[in-house]
Amino acid sequence: MKQVLPGLVAVLAAAIVAGCGGSDSARGPLTPVLTGPPGGYPLESELPGGQIVPVSPAAMPVAKPRRTSLPEAEPAPVPSVGKPSPALAAELALSSPPGAATGRPVADSPAGSAGVASPRLVNAVLAEVNSEVITREDILGPLRPQMAEWRKTLSAEAFDDRCRYFADLRLRQAISERLVLQEAKASLTQPEKEELEARLDQSEKDMASEAGSRHALEAKLKSQGSSIAQERDRGRDRFLIQRLLRQKVAPDVQVTHSDLLNRYNQVRAERYEQPERVRLALILIQKGDSAGEDQARALARAVHQRAASGEDFAKLASTYSHDPMAAKGGDWGFVTRGAFRVKEVDDALFALKGGEVGPLIETPQVFYIIKALQRQDARTVPFTEVQAKLEDEVRQAKFNEAVSRYIQQLYERAYVRVMMENL
Repeated sequence: MKQVLPGLVAVLAAAIVAGCGGSDSARGPLTPVLTGPPGGYPLESELPGGQIVPVSPAAMPVAKPRRTSLPEAEPAPVPSVGKPSPALAAELALSSPPGAATGRPVADSPAGSAGVASPRLVNAVLAEVNSEVITREDILGPLRPQMAEWRKTLSAEAFDDRCRYFADLRLRQAISERLVLQEAKASLTQPEKEELEARLDQSEKDMASEAGSRHALEAKLKSQGSSIAQERDRGRDRFLIQRLLRQKVAPDVQVTHSDLLNRYNQVRAERYEQPERVRLALILIQKGDSAGEDQARALARAVHQRAASGEDFAKLASTYSHDPMAAKGGDWGFVTRGAFRVKEVDDALFALKGGEVGPLIETPQVFYIIKALQRQDARTVPFTEVQAKLEDEVRQAKFNEAVSRYIQQLYERAYVRVMMENL
C-alpha cells in the first residue's frame, strides 16, 4: 500500500512508535486516542502539514463518560521478549488496512500444534461507539501478517501478550476515529455531501488513469488487500476528519511570540549552539610493506607539493588517494573538533585557515595530505533564523493538545462500551 496509501503508513507508524514509548502502566484505562484518518485516498489536505498527527495515549486524560463502561484493569503487560522495537513498529504500520479478511482468534492453538483452534469467537464486538460497533476483526485484521511472524518466534504467552498490546492500542485509535467521524458526518450538509462525492469521483478517475485503467487499479488494490470501494470510503473519512478539525480545533490554536521564545530557549543548547567546524578534504596514501615505504613517501611528498602549489585538490584525491572519499574528491564535509579519528590530522586541520593545505602528516601506516576547504566559527543560531520553524513546531504541538481535548469532550458525552473480554 506504499504508493496508494502514503498517509496511512506515516500516521500509523508514528502512532505505534508513540504507543510503545512508555510502560503499560502509564497508559491507564482504555481511553480513546485520535491517530489520523483511516486511509490515504489522494485528496488534498485541508490542514497544514497534510496529516492528523497522532496523540500519545499517555497524554489523554482518563474520562468518566456518562453511560459508559470501561475496564478498570491495566492492559496486559508486554514481556521484554515481546516488546516491539521502533523498527518493528514501523513495519507494523505497513500492514494492510482493515478489510473483510477472516482469521484465527488471538489465542488459538500454540505454534507447532495440530493447528486446531480453541473454541473462541472469530469475530465479536469489542466496542460500541454510540450506534456503531468495532469488531474483533476490525482491530486484528491489519495485524494478521505480523501475528504470523510473531507466532514463529514467541512463546504462546508472549505471543498472546504482544497481540493484546497492539489490539488495545488499535482499539483506542479506532474509538477516537469513530467519535470524530460521527461528529463530522452529523454536521455535513447535503450540498457538502454532493461536493465531497464529486471530489471522490475525480480522485477515483485520477487513480484509474495513473494505473492505466479501472480494471488495472482494482487488480492492484486487490493485490494489496484493498479495493476501489474501500479506498473511496477511506478518502471520505479522511476528508471528514480534516474538515471537522479544521473547523472545530484549528481556530483555537494560537501561537504567541512568548511561546516561540520559550521553545527557542528550551532547545537552543541542543540544536542551535553550533561548534567550530571545518570542511575537510583529504588524500590518504598507504605505505604498504617495508619495501614500498620509500616509494609511498616519495609519492606523498610529490602530491603534497602539487596540492600546496594550488593544483586541483579534488583531482589529486581522485587520482592518488586510497581513502573511501577519493571518488568525491576527498571531501569529508564539515567536521567538528575531535571528530576525526587521527589526532594529528584533527590538530592540523583546525590550525588551518579556509583554503589552506596543511603539512604532510605521517603515521606508522599512512601519509595524510589535508586541506581546509571552508571554516565555520562557533556560533549560536539566532532566534530570527529559526522563528518560522519553531512556529510550525509549537503550532503542531498545540494542535495535538487541542485535538486531544476535543476528542475527550466527544468521549465524555458519547455512549462507549468496551468489551475486551471478547478479544
